[in-house]
Amino acid sequence: MNNRSEQLVPHFDRLPEPEQITQMATWLAQAGLDSLELTNEAAGLKLRIRVGQADTGLPAAQAAAPQAHAGAGHVAVRTPYFGHLCLTHPLRDAPFAPVGTKVAQGDVVALLTLDSLQVPVTTPAAGTVVDVVGQPGALVGYGATVMHIQPD
Repeated sequence: MNNRSEQLVPHFDRLPEPEQITQMATWLAQAGLDSLELTNEAAGLKLRIRVGQADTGLPAAQAAAPQAHAGAGHVAVRTPYFGHLCLTHPLRDAPFAPVGTKVAQGDVVALLTLDSLQVPVTTPAAGTVVDVVGQPGALVGYGATVMHIQPD
């Protein structure tokens, strides 16, 4: 493990306090992740946290519906995690989805990178990319809008 990875994943020699576990579970749910496992084999410790989908208080159909951009009928493409925004495919040196690109629901239109982790940003609906608001390399948070799609 390199120094940068060690800074992101702290070493632990005892189990976290219940308040810390609750906070980690909250972060997992907010990021849309379902589990986290921390292991310290030398100390014989393992912590596994599993969470369900966070209750948004909305009916299931409304909670799952893509969010429209205010007044324009556009659907926002939002980040499922945090990290540095990559709008260009790292192996092809070409943009994933520049303005005017037709996309299908679930297409990868960007990546979020954090150290060696890469998380895809996918489209919530089929349509045409009408605006790219994310800046390449910018550090973005969970739920940040990176582009807008005009649905088909």
